[in-house]
Amino acid sequence: MRADSKPLGIGPRLVQAYYAIVLAVGLLYAAFISPFGDLGYVYDLSMLRAIIQMATSAQALWLIYKRAAFARRFCIASTLVCVALSAIDGIACGGSAPVFARLGDFATVALVAVEYVFACTVIGYLALSEHVDEVLCEPLDMEPEGEGNSWQHLRYYKRLHTWPFWRDTIIYFIVFSFLGHWAEMLFCRLIVAGVFMGGYDPTNAMLWDQWLFPFSAEGTALAMVVLLLHPLMRRISFRFHGRKLPTFFCSFLANAAVCTAIDFSTGMVANQHYELWDYRDMPFNFMGQVCLQNSLVYSLAATIIVFWVYPAMDRGLRKMPKAYADMLFIGLVGFYLFEASLHFLDL
Repeated sequence: MRADSKPLGIGPRLVQAYYAIVLAVGLLYAAFISPFGDLGYVYDLSMLRAIIQMATSAQALWLIYKRAAFARRFCIASTLVCVALSAIDGIACGGSAPVFARLGDFATVALVAVEYVFACTVIGYLALSEHVDEVLCEPLDMEPEGEGNSWQHLRYYKRLHTWPFWRDTIIYFIVFSFLGHWAEMLFCRLIVAGVFMGGYDPTNAMLWDQWLFPFSAEGTALAMVVLLLHPLMRRISFRFHGRKLPTFFCSFLANAAVCTAIDFSTGMVANQHYELWDYRDMPFNFMGQVCLQNSLVYSLAATIIVFWVYPAMDRGLRKMPKAYADMLFIGLVGFYLFEASLHFLDL
């Protein structure tokens, strides 16, 4: 905050409190219910509304904290969208029916009324208050981080001490936690098509029905690409004076070791009784948790990510205005926390 800035004041702080409460209620609700059930979230408009509300509420909190001039328009637009989605879901799609069945008519109507009253009050205050214009007036940082790959500009240890490095790494972790789930679904489809050996469980609801279940092992693998495998590839390339073939081969072996270790460690923690996968009938398996075929597939995918996908994503984030990259990070964190509470917690 600049020295000449006015105090934020009670009104904007109450708006912040509103978005903080929305986040807290969303996380608690997700933690207390299962993804399915009579009062649970299914993958429908209710889920979409919750995701948008969690992501935008987190971004609204950050924008108000930064005193961004953009905060006013963003908060009004995002809250209007959430109110509209709530109305459509509750009235046209019957999204409130399970709540009516569990809590009764009076309690449900009261809760919905409170939600709408608070949301409309926030929208009205932001739209009409002159004080908001006076305190939310800071321009966002629209300068991009720079051109090219970030590793070309800072050495590894210096990069570790920068905010963009950890922000981007968390973004990669979240994105690939979901992309990894969908890749697992594709891999099972390829098993059915006869491309790969093995079996799969078509009744596995976590894989097939809960398609926003975050696969943290895949997100961790991508974080390892950023923290270990890409820097290692660059070091190998330096040792081989930039020659591509030996660099690719040695990097592939390193990726194979790391990916297999992550897969095995995950299996020993979460799959001790082979509920999630069972490779004991696969050739060249170890303890039924890893097998040669899958390790080769994962290692080839990791090598492609190390050489081409991660550098392309890194260049894209460096070209993005810093404020937008931060907003992307905040929104993804809100989204991921909701999905993690929904699928990992059962209070």
